[in-house]
Amino acid sequence: MKFLNKIVIGTCLIIAVCFSVGGIVMAQRNFSVAYKKDIENYTKQHIINRYSLESNIKNAMEYRNITKKQQNDFEDMVNDYAEKISNYGNEKSQLLVQNAKGNTIYGNVTVDDNIENYIAKKYSEKKDGYYEIYQKNNRRYFLIGSNIKIANNSITMLNRFDITDTFKERTRQLNTFFVIDGGILIVAFILVWLLAWFLTRNIEKLNETSTRIAEGEYGIRTEIHSRDEIGELSRNFDIMAKSIEQHVEKLEQDVKTREQFVSDFSHELKTPMTSMMGYSQMLLSGNLNDEERMKAEEYIYKECKRLKRLSVSLLKMLGISKEKLELKWIYTEIILENIDKIFQKKMRYSKLSILIEEKEIFTDKDLMVTLIRNLIENGDKACKNRKDGLVQVQGKVHRDFYEVTVTDNGCGMEKEEITKITEPFYMIDKARDRSSGGSGIGLNICKKICETLGITMEIESEINVGTTVILHMPQYRDIVEEEVKAYENI
Repeated sequence: MKFLNKIVIGTCLIIAVCFSVGGIVMAQRNFSVAYKKDIENYTKQHIINRYSLESNIKNAMEYRNITKKQQNDFEDMVNDYAEKISNYGNEKSQLLVQNAKGNTIYGNVTVDDNIENYIAKKYSEKKDGYYEIYQKNNRRYFLIGSNIKIANNSITMLNRFDITDTFKERTRQLNTFFVIDGGILIVAFILVWLLAWFLTRNIEKLNETSTRIAEGEYGIRTEIHSRDEIGELSRNFDIMAKSIEQHVEKLEQDVKTREQFVSDFSHELKTPMTSMMGYSQMLLSGNLNDEERMKAEEYIYKECKRLKRLSVSLLKMLGISKEKLELKWIYTEIILENIDKIFQKKMRYSKLSILIEEKEIFTDKDLMVTLIRNLIENGDKACKNRKDGLVQVQGKVHRDFYEVTVTDNGCGMEKEEITKITEPFYMIDKARDRSSGGSGIGLNICKKICETLGITMEIESEINVGTTVILHMPQYRDIVEEEVKAYENI
């Protein structure tokens, strides 16, 4: 069942139950009040009738001097006064008067089983003010009687009042209420449905959007701008959808990168392997002189060394991707010393100049040394055809981060090459890089190190002017003098 239908049905049921119970209780309370009022009024009327009959008969007997022996005259007098009382009484009131033997003296009501049972019970229990209510022929009656003793005579006076209208009024109120209740429920159903639709339309939109995203439409958004909880949910949903879209795009890009990597790696292996197989076949043929044989063996040896360097670079690149690091505060002086030791006699085409401002940076020492080392090696290779080749490494505080720049005055590169230079196996001049022992993975390793350490890397280059690689490290701090002294003592 849809959430909208649950809201509508649940709300209408609550309204129906509460309103119905309230209406029924109210109608029953009104009936109870009217019922008690009728009992009270009819009881008072009976009392009035009884005293009226009793007082009139007593006065008449004294006036006429009627004795017990004159029983017929007494009953005639009772009959006369009872008839007068009945004529002046309420039209819903009926009167029955009987003598001590149970014979009817006056009555405008037919004596039935209910009246006889009432009289018998009243006499047996001798109750004054005792009344009963019974139903006959779809009508309800109120019975109340009294015993009257006048001189030596005893009579029973009984009033029967028709209270059917009181019960009919209750039924009428209930019927009217149920009609009104039904109308209110219909109106409430329509209004609640409209309200529920208005409140849940955004949920339906969320559901539709999630379905379309599940089908692959990652760029779709809910576009819900309400300020309630559903609006907040939709904004979080849009953030989640955007994150999924970015993640999917990244996965797709990773797949493309891996496919390109496999293709480039296969190509890198194919060329030297083909050459090595050719020279190997030449050596196996035995038709070479000593100079040709030495040349073939030297080429095979160089290609084997290049494949070894390629495998080492690949292992480094994979190791950086999987490595879990614990970054620490490292003195820039320590990084400088490691770089000096590595490149004391290793610069082939240029000179190295290092000027680093002493600070502490939050990084990993080995990866940081590897990063700067690869950048220096690339700068040195770029200066191969320069007489005054120079690679400069500078480190200083710049704005709110520590900046390291590696600059060379080598051959440089075109602007469109800068975005591709960090891709695996990409080489601007493949012949030059192979001849200098390059594999095209160095800058890709630098890129992965920067991603691992949270460093931002920028490359600026110009043909025949040189290249500058800028590293931005967000976390640095000043060195305390006591720490410097302790370090120098070590």
